[in-house]
Amino acid sequence: MKNLVLYCFIALLSSSAMAQTQQFSFLLGGSYYIGDLNKKHFDKNTNLALGLSYKKNHKNLRYAYRLHFMYGKIEAYDYQSDDAWERNRNLDFKSTVLELGAILEVNFVKYKPGSLTKKYQTPFLFFGIAGYNFKPKGMYNGKWYDLQALGTEGQNTSANTADYYKLNQIAFPVGFGYKKNLTEQLSFSIEYGARILVTDYLDDVSRNYVNPSTLANESGVLTPILADKSTSQLGDRNIGVNRGNSPARDWYFFTAFSISWNVGKKQECDTSFEEK
Repeated sequence: MKNLVLYCFIALLSSSAMAQTQQFSFLLGGSYYIGDLNKKHFDKNTNLALGLSYKKNHKNLRYAYRLHFMYGKIEAYDYQSDDAWERNRNLDFKSTVLELGAILEVNFVKYKPGSLTKKYQTPFLFFGIAGYNFKPKGMYNGKWYDLQALGTEGQNTSANTADYYKLNQIAFPVGFGYKKNLTEQLSFSIEYGARILVTDYLDDVSRNYVNPSTLANESGVLTPILADKSTSQLGDRNIGVNRGNSPARDWYFFTAFSISWNVGKKQECDTSFEEK
């Protein structure tokens, strides 16, 4: 009998260390962007965001490793701006954002999934790396057109020998959140995260206006129309004028509520064990 108790005690310790360290989550929240066409957080163009994640909690209860997929939509419109110069610029864009990320969560206090009495809640910080896809579109006569392939700032022309910007890029997610166990199998969390980017073309706006004749001759007649939609219709007088602010990179943001399911088979005491 002594050996049976010892065996069960060891199995219990092992299950406490290993059980329910993995979690699958569904995320629901919002997405928006900060850049040349929008300076306000949580503005009227915040959109629905969805996501899925797989998380492995470290046995020391201080860290968690997460893989996630996020879907969001970002958009902005100069005509909605409070700034007169931006309203005159009159640009707009919208884009979906598809993100696949690898994240490290750092808990403020020890957190144990499934516990309802101790270590059952904590604030946390997170950071990591992600790959994302975006595809900005601009509107003309009620129809949306892909902007990257048009080269609205003269990409791949005699005015700007730079290549088209890439639609698949790297981001660095950073943020904070709070998580709490609801039951032995379910937990809840809320988080807010920014994406540090290495591009200023999330909105297709970065540098200066290019000669519209060059754009029309080398990129097609639609390009100068979508490149310069200013209401003052200055035409050639806009050449070389700032269209965006290239030193300042764009950002996009996700805020999300999530429900997580704990998975991981608990070790059970083998009652068939008998002392010989």
